[in-house]
Amino acid sequence: MKRFLFLLVSFLLIIIHSSCDVDAALLRGEYVEYNFPPGDSTEKYFVDADKIHIIKLNSKADILNNVSAANISALYVGDINSISTDTVFLYLPGNSSSLNGYWWPIRQMANIGGHHRYGLLAIDYRGFGQSEGVSTSTASMRQDLHAALDFLLENGLDKDRLVLYGLSLGSLPACQEAGDQMGPIEIEKIIIESPQSTADVFFQDAVGLSVPSSLVTDYNFNLVKQISKFEGSLQWMHGANDTIAPFDNAKAIYEGHNGDYKESHILPLGGHDFRYEFGFEKWGEVILDFTSKQ
Repeated sequence: MKRFLFLLVSFLLIIIHSSCDVDAALLRGEYVEYNFPPGDSTEKYFVDADKIHIIKLNSKADILNNVSAANISALYVGDINSISTDTVFLYLPGNSSSLNGYWWPIRQMANIGGHHRYGLLAIDYRGFGQSEGVSTSTASMRQDLHAALDFLLENGLDKDRLVLYGLSLGSLPACQEAGDQMGPIEIEKIIIESPQSTADVFFQDAVGLSVPSSLVTDYNFNLVKQISKFEGSLQWMHGANDTIAPFDNAKAIYEGHNGDYKESHILPLGGHDFRYEFGFEKWGEVILDFTSKQ
């Protein structure tokens, strides 16, 4: 009987491995033309056209993890010459094809608390939007994040004016960097909205088998472990009925944080689109309050 079960599980894993691209389920980027309309002064979160900058960043190679160098695309909303004095959000998006899908929350974040109160840098991971290459692992996403930090450091940003924001897929590199602190600017504040938790949980929820994700994919992550090493401030936002990033899994990230400060905002009936269901105004208010804390 044990041999039969072993053979059955092995057969199922072979089928899964050959027919289910787990990495592709996490990474759905594609090349698109950018469209970032500034809006006009009648719109609450309009931005000045001269404060919309599409830039290229050099994402360096990581030979140990088989990551090649690539040029990635990024969007800066604000005055680049004021990065040395502004507070800046570093926005790590979710799994839409490009930053086009996040233009409305980006516009709002740049304007919470006042017109262009904050600077905001958002990146398209490799293979997303107009970024070169292919995202292959958390290692490639980490290199893309470090490219953004390099740009901010070169333009005068320091750690006490940086807020790292990770949405869904973006929570992977955000929590990894918060835990490891391998980049050029230390992370002291992090916001995670609708985060994933671990690769094993993600995979097991998807296929219904209690087996490690490493059997079918090298795209591994454990945000619970990473956030437990983070000593700074954490804000977590999540819908309790989220079927894409299950609430109970993400709750373990929040409970694992033992840093200086943490706060949570939970929607009892909410799903994965937290900002929409929470309400745009309230979403902006809690981000502003967290960002303003010393």
